[in-house]
Amino acid sequence: MKKFISGLILALSLGLFNYSYASAEPLSEENARPIEVVANGKFIKMDIYPLMDNNRLFVPIRALASLGLSYSFNPATRVATVKNEEGDYLKISANSKTAYKNGEAIQMDIPAQNSNGRILVPIRFVSESLGYNVQFESIRRFVFVNSKDYSFDSKLLYQDDLQAARKAAIALPINVDFKTLDISDGYRAHCYSFPIGRADTYYLEDGMFTFVQIKDGKAIAIGQLYRAERGPSLAAGNVSSEMSLDRDPVMEPYKHGNVIFFQNIDGMATTAYLDDKKERVTIKTRMNIYSDIIQKLPNNR
Repeated sequence: MKKFISGLILALSLGLFNYSYASAEPLSEENARPIEVVANGKFIKMDIYPLMDNNRLFVPIRALASLGLSYSFNPATRVATVKNEEGDYLKISANSKTAYKNGEAIQMDIPAQNSNGRILVPIRFVSESLGYNVQFESIRRFVFVNSKDYSFDSKLLYQDDLQAARKAAIALPINVDFKTLDISDGYRAHCYSFPIGRADTYYLEDGMFTFVQIKDGKAIAIGQLYRAERGPSLAAGNVSSEMSLDRDPVMEPYKHGNVIFFQNIDGMATTAYLDDKKERVTIKTRMNIYSDIIQKLPNNR
């Protein structure tokens, strides 16, 4: 239990348990954190992020290449073509609701868009037209695109490479069966806290806590907790607004300590933990892709 309390002190020293984002600007489409795309279990590096417009998600068409789709763009006609491995293809023009699948005209309910010279397409229409599954996770604002034959290998969570295991964990969509808390008071930088030596459970802190357990290859949200600097705490799911961070069963996996992976707004990531002498160790690195938030640590931490 002493190690567990030390882990909580570490989080407190970084300001994570009381970080309310109160000084940040109100959350809006302009200053909201970018939407990340995960394709077949891997985060995609993009030079332009997806766009949410009228509750429709548009992604740069080049981002779909990681799914095995080929891409071409005719600058004269301004027509983009994407083709899957089976040879089915779509031709899409910016600002047009008419697309062509294998030469046959089909209608989209919203046209493709042009943003800074990039063609952005409605992800669900394109992916499902070419045989992919799409899921949008609202907690972290992630979109997951999977091939029909893709399935997550649960063994990845228990591999010897703990860094890779944790990257696999955060690349799973968080499934929720309760009404989530709607706390939108600033830019939602992410912080993940894993128990020492484990990748199959974590809690996400982004202005509130979301407690996640991974079972049978699915990341399940147990509950959420929001602790305001002023006013009452809020909770959802299977946690109480009065939960004790050192005695609640949800926190049992952290009794031997925790490791924190924190995304900074400036594009850097910070990793923090207590070493064997109970001294705080911090590591900083630049994030080139979202999964860089998870760092390799010594002694299987």
